[in-house]
Amino acid sequence: MEKLAGRCRMVWSRIVADIKNYYIGIILFAAYNVVVRSLFHAFCPFLIAVGFPCAGCGMTRAIYHILTGSFRRGMNLNPAAPFWILFFAYFIFEHYIKGRNGKRLLWCLGAVCAVTVLIYIYRMLHEFPGSPPLVYYRNNLVVRLLRWIRR
Repeated sequence: MEKLAGRCRMVWSRIVADIKNYYIGIILFAAYNVVVRSLFHAFCPFLIAVGFPCAGCGMTRAIYHILTGSFRRGMNLNPAAPFWILFFAYFIFEHYIKGRNGKRLLWCLGAVCAVTVLIYIYRMLHEFPGSPPLVYYRNNLVVRLLRWIRR
């Protein structure tokens, strides 16, 4: 029992250390989220800038739906979500439980990013425009800028 308690303290100390190391990024991310959602009713900087969804659009909702049992709905939002769920589970195990940060984690991250981009390219070629998140955001910054220039 003492060994388990020690391991839990070690995991918790790694989590706290990461929060301390990245607190500025966490605060900036939260501020960005509040500002862009209030101004644009969207989160993705690519979508806000040019109006097209990025490879990660719909990912948070997809992961949520998959983890809560709505697998089909999650896959419709972003088919790369299961790869990210597996990567996050592997990352948590390696980084927090085992305390390792090796090249294997970076290779896995690179592979998941590559798969995500390939799925994105396929979907943009064969499914765009379609159901959310594969929609064009008409109120993007490029359109706003062009309207302003024309005036």
